[in-house]
Amino acid sequence: MSIRKIGEPIQGVHIWTAAYGQEGGEDRIYAVSSGEPCVLFVIDPHTAECLGRYLLEGAKHCWGVVAVDSGVYIGGDGNLYRYTPEQGAVNLGNAIPGEHYTWRLAADSQGRVYGGCYPGGKVYQYDPAVGGFRDYGQIVEGEQYTRCMKALNDKLYIGVGTKKPHLIELDTQTGVVREITLPAKWQEEQLVYDLDIAYPKLLIRITPSNVLLSYDLETGEWGDEVEGVSGLSVSPPSEEGLVYFVKDDVLHSYDPQTSALAPTSLAMPQPASDYGWLEWKSPEFPGKSLVSVNRDGSYWIYHPATDRYITMRPELTGRPITLQSLTCGPDGRICIGGYFAGGFASYDPAADKLASFQGIGQIENMLAFDGKLYMGVYPKAILFCYDPEEPWDYGVNPKPLFSLQGDEQDRPFAFAAAGEELAIGTVSSYGRLGGALTLYRPQEDRHEVYRNIIDKQSIISLAYHDGTIFAGGTVWGGLGVVPEKSEAVLLMWDTATRTKVWEGVPVPGEKAISALAFDSDGFLWGLTAGTLFRFDPVRKEVLETVPLFPFDWKEVPHYWRGGYLQYHSDHSLYGTTLGRLFQYELSSGKLNILDDEAFLFAGDQNGNLYFARNTELYQYLRQA
Repeated sequence: MSIRKIGEPIQGVHIWTAAYGQEGGEDRIYAVSSGEPCVLFVIDPHTAECLGRYLLEGAKHCWGVVAVDSGVYIGGDGNLYRYTPEQGAVNLGNAIPGEHYTWRLAADSQGRVYGGCYPGGKVYQYDPAVGGFRDYGQIVEGEQYTRCMKALNDKLYIGVGTKKPHLIELDTQTGVVREITLPAKWQEEQLVYDLDIAYPKLLIRITPSNVLLSYDLETGEWGDEVEGVSGLSVSPPSEEGLVYFVKDDVLHSYDPQTSALAPTSLAMPQPASDYGWLEWKSPEFPGKSLVSVNRDGSYWIYHPATDRYITMRPELTGRPITLQSLTCGPDGRICIGGYFAGGFASYDPAADKLASFQGIGQIENMLAFDGKLYMGVYPKAILFCYDPEEPWDYGVNPKPLFSLQGDEQDRPFAFAAAGEELAIGTVSSYGRLGGALTLYRPQEDRHEVYRNIIDKQSIISLAYHDGTIFAGGTVWGGLGVVPEKSEAVLLMWDTATRTKVWEGVPVPGEKAISALAFDSDGFLWGLTAGTLFRFDPVRKEVLETVPLFPFDWKEVPHYWRGGYLQYHSDHSLYGTTLGRLFQYELSSGKLNILDDEAFLFAGDQNGNLYFARNTELYQYLRQA
């Protein structure tokens, strides 16, 4: 038996945020790609030349960039970075101890920078004049997400959620917080996800309904409600006072004063992260043009006067992507999904070759079923179907089948083949408890959703035997909400009658059941985080528990997945949990640690095993 590294299957550029400025009087785009680590690209928008590439060590995710006189500021994980042409990219440090994620940034007229954080829901200020951070504390009690913000004079306007959406005005001098009450019809949504200012109008986007609301900062009155807006930003106003945003997959212009709304010629199937205005160096686009960067690093220049646009494609070198999911596909290849930046790859064991594909988002889990590969993608819990025998053509193959967003589901972690149906278990949306069991019939292209069948728990593991689905729960729901249950439940569900047969707590004190697998004797084995248990489906009782590794549930903010389990013909269970690849011999009860830095898990058709270490794929040869 031996272990070998196969490689880094997924690399790419994944840009969610950009800023626009000048260096020496020349226009610049400052775009940040998430990865291992994040990368700042400095681009000449007129030539599409990448003038600089800077690694942001210590950051894997980036949602916010602002450009002010003292430099370009970047929020990466819990850190704040500053770029200047003279010094390059410098880490200014962790903004607030304990806050490990930064959302959008804002800057005021004095060049002070503000950031919103998770998990404490705090806001900080960085003042370049003194070189220090100010912590304003948690903005809304009990809310973990400070998602967006914009500064105006001595006020900072902030969007918060996820239990309920909150619009906040923060006095940046005194630290006094005032909540601006949302219209009653929108108070039961989840988040004020985006926020922009076209004075005197404050424009916010409410999710999950994706409605843009207008608020007059002078009169304190609510105005327009525009549906179908995908965000993530509204552009700064043009010289004519128009702003631009994406609605119904098309870039639209909007007059905040007259409410005039009009589509442009630019189709936008994805959200636009940030916008800028520049004088395009071409006689065919006189005056100001609008610019925004796409996820893949390309960017478009739109000329409002002529309703024309062009797309530029700089040559950008991305970074390896952390691996998020593994499974054996219907063609025997190992299928791999990427974290945050998304992407898909496959490894052919026979040819010892990797192939990668772009376009798809974060695949939480996958399953081969009836000759196809089904992928569960976050956010919005979208199920895709992919035929590996046909060419990759994102949107066509893989093809999106349906979303569970309307059922308040977000993350499809659990999959099982259940007769002629595909069973899917999901974690609920932000700020919500109660996952769902979804049953999909490919022959009829029809699905049924059973919400909250394990009361106030999400479903993170599934198994099937003889007409019964077995579902393992976790007490955690979406981020931003505290669990109300204390112990994970195992559920038995009859597929014929669509009813619950039995439920119970298999291991007292355990808060999640991360994996389920049947052995050849018909017993169901379950894995929590560090404990195995054997369950008799006939007697409906736990026959034994096996402590594998010590684990303290108090040490984790949430647990959605992490354990994987498969039964093999040598009468052993193989899997990963808590970073270990293990074999548990059922006959002897012996536990063998095969690797102590292993995450995710899959087995190929030859019995070999696969796991991940961050961005790398590894193979464990059982037959070696």
